Amino acid sequence: MKKIKIADGLELSWLALGECRRGDPDAQAGAFAIMDRYRELGGDTFDSARMYHDGGSDRAMGEWMRSRKVERDDIVIVTKGSHNAPSSWITTRLTPEEIERDLDESLSFMGIAHSDLHLLHRDDIRIPVERIVPALSGLVAKGKARAVGVSNWTVGRIIQANQFALENGFEPIRCSQLLGGLALTTSAMSGDLTHIVMNDVEFGWYRESRLPLMCFGAQARGWFAARAAGREPKPSPQKFYDPLPENYRRLARLERLSGKLGRSFGALTAAYARDRGLNACVLSSFSSPWQLEEAFEAETFTLTPGEIKYLETGLGTC
Repeated sequence: MKKIKIADGLELSWLALGECRRGDPDAQAGAFAIMDRYRELGGDTFDSARMYHDGGSDRAMGEWMRSRKVERDDIVIVTKGSHNAPSSWITTRLTPEEIERDLDESLSFMGIAHSDLHLLHRDDIRIPVERIVPALSGLVAKGKARAVGVSNWTVGRIIQANQFALENGFEPIRCSQLLGGLALTTSAMSGDLTHIVMNDVEFGWYRESRLPLMCFGAQARGWFAARAAGREPKPSPQKFYDPLPENYRRLARLERLSGKLGRSFGALTAAYARDRGLNACVLSSFSSPWQLEEAFEAETFTLTPGEIKYLETGLGTC
């Protein structure tokens, strides 16, 4: 399986598995089946976060590892912490104490000693990077994380943070997570202005800098599949993607390319997120093993630049 390098001895599978509702007791058996199938297909990278189901996702991750007797070094675990307070996206949690406590709790819930990659789940541009970077770097120095990164940070803040880290001998940001799939949306549509969405500036910098990127949102939360089948999407993807007419045009082009290539929507949207010239892996959650298997079809082909251009603009190759 293709992988992307984060640091010496640390790589992520091209398709990283999201939480798949494993912290929901009503969905846990199904989530474990998806996790089992992911391992059978060769995947080894699992994403979690302290805020998912108030730690339930982390607890379920540990339970799955113990029940399947998974050796710690056989998988890569990505943790996230310091999400905004649940009551308000305005109230951030980025003090050194909050950063370390969230990771400590995730590790305790999972029953493991370290995270392979720990990310800050949100940013607060009111807080200087000079106060955040040392706290992140300290997690690596203490052996609690092998590498650190961020989720939902703008490239401007990443540049500032890594410049400060370079000049002062701290661990740099080695990876980023960002919403970046074929379907378009905005932060305002998500209802959370700290939710950073890929745009032309972000895309250009990631392409040039080669900073490893975990792209989430490739499946558009099922929006493409629902609209193609004539069904109403669930409320969340409906809010994210319905208002923009361009998404309906992209759906039509996705349907045409799917018919021409004989590839599923799941495979094409995963390949789109992976094949745009970034140093990227795809981070996705699924509600069934067959959806996971569809995405894994992308292991067998690569979208050409012409096909990428067609999906985005209607020009290029179809």
